[in-house]
Amino acid sequence: MRKTYLGIGLLTAIVGLLMVFAPEAWLKVVVILLGTAAIVNGFFNIIYVRTIIDDELYRKAVLFRGIISIAIGLTVIILPLVIVATLWTIMLYVLAGYLLVSSGLEIYATIKLKSAGVEVKPYYGEIIGSIILAVILFIIPVQLGQILIQICGGVLIVTGIGIIVWEWKNRNYIVYPTSVSDDE
Repeated sequence: MRKTYLGIGLLTAIVGLLMVFAPEAWLKVVVILLGTAAIVNGFFNIIYVRTIIDDELYRKAVLFRGIISIAIGLTVIILPLVIVATLWTIMLYVLAGYLLVSSGLEIYATIKLKSAGVEVKPYYGEIIGSIILAVILFIIPVQLGQILIQICGGVLIVTGIGIIVWEWKNRNYIVYPTSVSDDE
């Protein structure tokens, strides 16, 4: 029996339970994680991405994007911990707006990088992901979002239990090699 899969199954089921029984708390955790990601992304842009090409306008755009990213990330993390729950909705809209602005600046930076001969494929996922998250945050009201979180939580519970049961039933069928030989 692989303990890693048992751990993954248990962790998945626990996350699912949290999503079902505490969707508001789960939403807060996700927003805080997104805020943390925005801060990390801001520092990454300022420290690394800004220095990739030697175009002054590009550097200013990436620096601006990095500073906004850090500021919004800090705001998303700190404000909800201090003020009432109604600001969560406002913060979701602010985060969605930031994601759209960030996507626009990322598209500009990608165009500049491509014209400078730098590989831009890694940036496409960030652009698309930011736009999708922004649209989701704008479209889904908080209550509908909580229902979706609870549904996803139920799916995770079933998945976690399924992983645990499958691993338990197949525990004797996994054969690990005792040695490896080279057949040259």
